[in-house]
Amino acid sequence: MMAPNEKAAKNQFYTSLERTGAGYFDYYLLHALMDNNYTKYDKFHIWDFVKEQKEKGLIKHYGFSFHGSPKLLEKLLTDHPDVEFVQLQINYADWENPEVASRANYEIARRHGKSIVVMEPVKGGTLANPPAAVKKLFDDYDPNMSYASWAIRFAASLDGIMTVLSGMSSLEQMEDNLSYMKDFKPLNDEEQKIIQQAQRIMGNSSTIPCTACRYCTKGCPKNIPIPEIFSAANKEIGNGQRDEALSDYKKAVESVGKASDCINCKQCERACPQHIKITDHLKKCAEMLEK
Repeated sequence: MMAPNEKAAKNQFYTSLERTGAGYFDYYLLHALMDNNYTKYDKFHIWDFVKEQKEKGLIKHYGFSFHGSPKLLEKLLTDHPDVEFVQLQINYADWENPEVASRANYEIARRHGKSIVVMEPVKGGTLANPPAAVKKLFDDYDPNMSYASWAIRFAASLDGIMTVLSGMSSLEQMEDNLSYMKDFKPLNDEEQKIIQQAQRIMGNSSTIPCTACRYCTKGCPKNIPIPEIFSAANKEIGNGQRDEALSDYKKAVESVGKASDCINCKQCERACPQHIKITDHLKKCAEMLEK
């Protein structure tokens, strides 16, 4: 959540410094710049503030995470050429997605000579369980390669990548990541062609591109578990798992709001970094899962 005023915004830095006890930050991010909030960083003089902290030695390198349009990224990197890195959402499913603009934003960052930190390489876990046609594509090439490994290696194979942030929730997932990243090999030509086929398949998919960041749920007046509802719906939309979708939906809304409880206030859409038309999808989820 954006700080309400300049003092509160700057105090977040000192609070983080105190809580970590690190003395300084090697890499410091301005968080989640988007088309609907970037002016606050100018209004609160945050760009000058981080430069001051760098001069004091409290920040070694600074950058920002980004969820906006290519036009805005071009403006920010032109206005602030001393930014050293950008954190972008990059995965093979969103590479040509106009609402995420992975490729366009990547190319702009590289044109400005910026290193890139990759977030959402597995798209909130979605690409660890891709549609059945994509699974078959990967399994036919090598059944021993995990679906997540295809996604992470796609991002890590790009030029100018500093690091790929992979969310892990189990020891098994960590061991899988280590198995192919410890001695990393970029995607070869054949594997790149397979990814391109997967992208075409995903481009024809009508699954909801939710990454389960949960920004949408914090202010929902009806307490609707939006990511869980979308996850349930995607089991049917993407993989044809009707029974599993109905079961997951029933569990998700057991003691909270249902998809049909949406009052169309759209606060969720204003908070969504993926720019998903959440209210439209909730209506479709209600029609599909509440019959």
